[in-house]
Amino acid sequence: MNIIGLGQAGCAIAECFAKYPQYKIYKISVDTEGKRCYNIPILETAEEYESYSYPKIKAFLKELKGETLFIVGGSSKISCASLRILENLKRLPVSILYIQPDDGLMDETQIMQEKVVRNVIQEYARSGIFESVCLISNSHLDDIVGGAPIIGYHEALNNILVPTLHMINFFQNTKPVSGGIPKPKNTHRIYTVGVFDIEKSEEKMFFSLDKARHKCYIYGVKEEKLKTDKKLMKKIRSQIESKKEEDLNISYAIYSTDYEYDIGYVITRTPHIQNKI
Repeated sequence: MNIIGLGQAGCAIAECFAKYPQYKIYKISVDTEGKRCYNIPILETAEEYESYSYPKIKAFLKELKGETLFIVGGSSKISCASLRILENLKRLPVSILYIQPDDGLMDETQIMQEKVVRNVIQEYARSGIFESVCLISNSHLDDIVGGAPIIGYHEALNNILVPTLHMINFFQNTKPVSGGIPKPKNTHRIYTVGVFDIEKSEEKMFFSLDKARHKCYIYGVKEEKLKTDKKLMKKIRSQIESKKEEDLNISYAIYSTDYEYDIGYVITRTPHIQNKI
């Protein structure tokens, strides 16, 4: 899979994927240098980033083939370059990872800009121009990690976000022992993810998704436990049954792992735009 990071936040998250061999990393930002990096000049306004010509961007992205994940945070001016850059990727199946910053740290202009970028990206995904958009809230990640020091703050959030996304991607490309991660409906292109404590049956989502219509619980269980625990299937069935709600479909997937501990994740999907202006 290709990973494209836009701006400082997007590039930092993209770099976290570099430790896994399954991904090819590309960075688009100001003052960025190195292999597979495209440098953008510092511009004054969001409108300038939206209208800038981006010379040679087509050549920079020409070699990309296959699935592509485009990562962008909504509060920076450079996020307004997203659609201009994504125009050059129409030939590819592109998904968006959208990072919603903490609005308590933004001024009114940034808050409005963030809402516009988020809504436009969701509208494009819902229309089928993008494969999907995964919404992530930095404030939710902060709550999950229990806070982090100022120096290394975003690294701490990314250290839970990226491994979660990687493991979900890994399981989606692995044969389950039981159940399975279903292919989403064409209308369910907006989603988020979270972690799931299998022992406590507790989930912690990375974004508060309104009007969820489907949830998939992913169980990564030690192989020995899958072979010997006679009560595990009953426990999982009970957990899934307890999660059922009106207008919400539930599925599950169980995978064998060689980890020392069990791991759990959740994918939640909706057809509805989140937080429309």
